[in-house]
Amino acid sequence: AYVDWVPMPGGPDEAYSSVMNNIHNGALILMHAVSQDNTEALDRILKDIKGQGYVFKTLDDLTGN
Repeated sequence: AYVDWVPMPGGPDEAYSSVMNNIHNGALILMHAVSQDNTEALDRILKDIKGQGYVFKTLDDLTGN
């Protein structure tokens, strides 16, 4: 788990690495908007996750609602 609401010394690169090191099929990613590091890392995270062939779904999509 990545405690993303606490500023990290590694900044956006640490936010990026923390997410990317935990990506797997079925992963749920929760990123809090209060983190400037998350905001700065988000575009890169989305691009690279998509580049690995993953797709994004809502929880409703996953539960069939």
